[in-house]
Amino acid sequence: MSKTTVIIKTIGRKTLNNAINSAKLEGFEVIVVSDGAPIPPGGDHTVITLGKQWGFYGDMAANVGAAISKTEFITFLDDDDEFLPGAGKCIRNKLREDSSVDIWIGGVQFNKDVQLMDQGKVTYSGRTLACSSKRGLTPGNVAMPTYRTAIFGKHPFADRVEPNMLHMTDFIHVLQCSQLGYKVDWFGEAIYRVRPGDTDRINGRGL
Repeated sequence: MSKTTVIIKTIGRKTLNNAINSAKLEGFEVIVVSDGAPIPPGGDHTVITLGKQWGFYGDMAANVGAAISKTEFITFLDDDDEFLPGAGKCIRNKLREDSSVDIWIGGVQFNKDVQLMDQGKVTYSGRTLACSSKRGLTPGNVAMPTYRTAIFGKHPFADRVEPNMLHMTDFIHVLQCSQLGYKVDWFGEAIYRVRPGDTDRINGRGL
């Protein structure tokens, strides 16, 4: 059994099967949690449907997936994203490399260049984000974390989020965990393809 379970948060998009297949190809266990949308039952993966739509960028779906996961580590995937080839090997190698790390930050690859702005100035431009520990725990440099599953028993995602902070839920949670003493590090390479095929817009991730 893989040491890591992928919790795929879905609102019923047609790209869900692509997300599931990309996780399985990388050797992960898969739990699909639907945020209120009816989806078909899984074959060799678990499917859970929440009784209502919570929103909050899938935070409640993530909490439910973490609660039923049986592996030491969990990571997350949205239903319109995919793992890049080699992501599973990268994650497994890093988890073995340093047993003191509690949260690993995954690099995200977009289909086109994106920019981070701070007070009207471009602070980063490129197709990958969250790859560099040098930029630290800052908005835009935290995405798709891989956690020790036990963290969620004490520190789940919040059950409500300020409207202007919806796109920063990963960042806020990782920052809070770091302040509580959990050790955070970066994979150092892109392991997720975000919104594959969407060349017209970039949405979320602090952009």
